[in-house]
Amino acid sequence: FLQTPPIGRCCSVFMGVHYWTLWRRQKPRENKPPEELQSNMEGQTGLPPEQGAGPTLACDSVQHWLLPCCTRYPGMHVSRTPRWGDVQHHVDSLASHGILKSKKPMHVQVANTASNNQLLATSLSKSAETLVAPLLNLGMPGCLIEQIREDAQEVGATVAKMLPTAQRLTMKLEVMGEANCSKWHRDNYVARAIITYNGRGTEMLRHDNVNFGELENRGSNSHIVCDGSQIFTAGTGDILFMKGVTFPGDVNGLVHKSPDKRYHANGKLMNRLILKIDVKKLS
Repeated sequence: FLQTPPIGRCCSVFMGVHYWTLWRRQKPRENKPPEELQSNMEGQTGLPPEQGAGPTLACDSVQHWLLPCCTRYPGMHVSRTPRWGDVQHHVDSLASHGILKSKKPMHVQVANTASNNQLLATSLSKSAETLVAPLLNLGMPGCLIEQIREDAQEVGATVAKMLPTAQRLTMKLEVMGEANCSKWHRDNYVARAIITYNGRGTEMLRHDNVNFGELENRGSNSHIVCDGSQIFTAGTGDILFMKGVTFPGDVNGLVHKSPDKRYHANGKLMNRLILKIDVKKLS
């Protein structure tokens, strides 16, 4: 029932929002060993002071999330250019048939065996196959299915190594539509890695742009944000790591929310396909 859409991409312009595509225009860092990258980052302390800098640390790969400098940020991200094309039609078709909807996502529990790399890799590989199983034989682009497999394994392994005292990871692949987290908030658990494969990704704020009194007392979104022009958004395909309030360390609790809902010209909702890798608690 899924058909390949015409070549092309849908794009929208949202005023007052800074996109990570702005950061991509900066000269990329060279691919260097972690030791050299760490040395280059030593001068960065706390949150970026620049007016246009976002709340998360830009990294070349998820392996760089393991570097000590990441302790200074409430989150990290890896920017990517999607190579699977416009899959909006496919994702909307999944939603219309009730596949991977938020009430019935595909999720798996992965025991954290970070001390045994081979065992962890085997477990993540099996879990990745379980996650993508609902997408097989439905006409979904093969490159997208393979990307989800790779992301589940690579990001899952990195999160497991980052948090070795976590007993398990919860991996979830779901189609987000009407149900989303539209209020600014911080996650009341350890951490989440999240990837949005179509549409806009998670929105986030620097801590110095948050009225925490309003946030903690469930104030309106407009009262929580001090400067509405300084809202940052993850791009399609970007890998975002968000520290929750129980993440160990002094800097955690990234303030974020789901992007505003978008609609087709005919008024139908544009659904999003999302991979989440969560750590709920540490032992």
